Amino acid sequence: MTPIFVLGLQRSGTTWMANQLAALPSVAAVEAPEHRGVHESIYFSHFAKAFGPWSRLESRVRFAQAFVLSDYGQLLGLTPELLAVDMRDAKSYADLFRIVMDRHARAQGAEAWVEKSPHHTMMYRRLKRAFPDAKFVLVHRRTEGMILSRLSGFGRTPSEGFRRYADIARASVVNTLYGRYLKRLSRRRDCFYVRYEDLHKDDGRLRASLLRFLGVSGSVDEMESQYEANTSFDRAPRKPLSQKDLTVMVVAGILAYLMPLTLLVLAHRLRGAMRGIVWPDWCWKRTGYHPEERNIGVTRS
Repeated sequence: MTPIFVLGLQRSGTTWMANQLAALPSVAAVEAPEHRGVHESIYFSHFAKAFGPWSRLESRVRFAQAFVLSDYGQLLGLTPELLAVDMRDAKSYADLFRIVMDRHARAQGAEAWVEKSPHHTMMYRRLKRAFPDAKFVLVHRRTEGMILSRLSGFGRTPSEGFRRYADIARASVVNTLYGRYLKRLSRRRDCFYVRYEDLHKDDGRLRASLLRFLGVSGSVDEMESQYEANTSFDRAPRKPLSQKDLTVMVVAGILAYLMPLTLLVLAHRLRGAMRGIVWPDWCWKRTGYHPEERNIGVTRS
């Protein structure tokens, strides 16, 4: 099975891209209507980091309990017994992910599987080491459109005043970082770079090129998402950024562009390390599992 990873910042079109790939009969994915399509695994950013090294039995036991009860594990049809058998054949967290995803793809008669978690974007090197045969689809969106979506995304009410400017500045810096990082990755033979805006205007040629790159069977006509668009603007009207908003966005973006990319990446990773692992509310929504009540040393958002 060919692993396909869709990388990109939240609100940049990663779900849309993954849904188009999942619509192909030759590509399997873990999907959920409440997520409007392909479900994020947050496997390498969260599950593979939260419980300790794979070599320790205690780590594997705690991981197995959390993963099998996660929405992703439930959608994969995992049971404690099935996961225990899989874990005996795995030498690492990555080995296990490949085993369960390959089985999921075989059950659907697919030749590849796609995974989409924005939290994995800065983990390209780790994913490449674990999956040398993987293909990576990189999705990036212009900063203004991403910020408009982000301000109203996830059911939020757009912030006002100083907090709004802080949100815009932070989003501009992060999108500049991701844009530069993804553009650098795009030079690699295993990466295909897609601009969100180009995908919107695509007459089929872009997706045809993508299919050739991935080497999977199927046609452009089959790449129609089966899910409603994951847009922010069905919950809040689209209001353009004000002149002050645009000024903050541009200044923050310029400053981020002038900084060395290695320094930006380091700062981003240090911020993540300081925050620790924060579990999304949707991770165990189906089973009601609460990791903090089981003393695994992590928190939820």
